Amino acid sequence: MSQFRSSGKLLLSGEYWVLHGAEALAIATEKGQTLRYEEADCELHWIAKDSKDRVWMDCVANQDPYLARILNAVQKLKGSLPRRGRVSTKLEFNRNWGWGSSSSLVDLIAQWTGLDPMELHFETSEGSGFDVACARAGGAIVYQKTGPRSAVWNNIASAHWPHEHFGLVYLGGKQDSQREVAKIRREPLASELDAISALSRHLASSKDAEAWSRAIDELEDRTASWLQMERVQNRFPGVRATIKSLGAWGGDFALAVAQDPEDLKYFPLNGHLLLKWSDCVSLSS
Repeated sequence: MSQFRSSGKLLLSGEYWVLHGAEALAIATEKGQTLRYEEADCELHWIAKDSKDRVWMDCVANQDPYLARILNAVQKLKGSLPRRGRVSTKLEFNRNWGWGSSSSLVDLIAQWTGLDPMELHFETSEGSGFDVACARAGGAIVYQKTGPRSAVWNNIASAHWPHEHFGLVYLGGKQDSQREVAKIRREPLASELDAISALSRHLASSKDAEAWSRAIDELEDRTASWLQMERVQNRFPGVRATIKSLGAWGGDFALAVAQDPEDLKYFPLNGHLLLKWSDCVSLSS
């Protein structure tokens, strides 16, 4: 029997822009996904369980279209893929949260079959790949896509961030990442990409909530203008916090940064699930 584990992800800055080469700030979540393989005398069988141990997929591996696409890519890349046996995967976070069930699966399969996870990602997805880079990052990264099938990233410290001022607000609108990637938008200007990269680097180094609020305010304004979409901030009238979309706009979570941490109570008091930052990511990095 062999076992593997990968982390989930949160994209803090550079959503959409990262596809065009802007630097993005991301962080691995404490919770992720595990994979276990056991030898067995049967055609390769796959069981997937959610965080509550409920089975949501139970089939011969090549019968699931998404899984079959990844496994076909493994074979194309000459990974060591067993033809027989049993595989079980288990999510540690809510399947509806969009924290990287697909990206952590790609990394798990890469670990299991002896492949480079980024090579497997670019063979199977048009996404930027930041999420796969997060799968084993163990903390925060600054990530940049450098070509159609290449990227660079650096692990960075995040313990100095004002995390006691952070809250993760559940919006309940999980987005299809591949569908968002495929949408046609105008090409961003080089100056816009430079500005997003600078803001990502500024967030990475900032230690106080005011600096974070100013930076994410500008990030949201720039992205709203480019996408011609409304800011998530407008969904929370009267809130005393600056709110940042995380990943695809209209998705599942937003980051709230409050100058006074007590103001984060606005969200549960108004019926919104609020997760503590310290419950979701490692503070030691």
